[in-house]
Amino acid sequence: MSRIRSSGLRAVLTAVTVAAVAFGAPVAASAAPTGSAGSNDLPGSVSELPGSVVDLGARAIDLGSAILGNGSSLPTTQQCNQSRQSGGEGVTGTYHELGRSGPTSFLLEWETYDVPDRIQVFYGGSQIYDTGRIGDSINEGTGSAVVNVPAGSASSILVRVTGDPGTDWDYLVNCPIL
Repeated sequence: MSRIRSSGLRAVLTAVTVAAVAFGAPVAASAAPTGSAGSNDLPGSVSELPGSVVDLGARAIDLGSAILGNGSSLPTTQQCNQSRQSGGEGVTGTYHELGRSGPTSFLLEWETYDVPDRIQVFYGGSQIYDTGRIGDSINEGTGSAVVNVPAGSASSILVRVTGDPGTDWDYLVNCPIL
């Protein structure tokens, strides 16, 4: 295995391990299977995890890309209809529980004031919306958009805001439109 592929694989495995620990999933020390085929009666098995396994996998992928991509901190979780605010630069990730899986849609509202920021929305590990860099002294980055969530089993989305020095921003993920 090439040195680049080996280090990339090591980084991904580290990210998945960190994600598993962060979300309370068991982490095996070896790759050897344990238990009998089709059995979910082991202590700490996936069947005992809160939420869906797909949500856990999507969050592990999102966390791994955050760790590999920019070293941002672990995302927090909020319910929909709760405002998220920051006055700092850097990358901020927040999971928002929508209360239902895709397909659905929700209204995303933002204010990026006079320093350009970028707001991205991810579902199941894939980007589903990107504002691009928005905000300046003319329009102050005030806006909104209906974000369409594709079919899937996850009930949460990840919103990632990338802000420049001196930034101030806030946004709101409204609960899904019926």
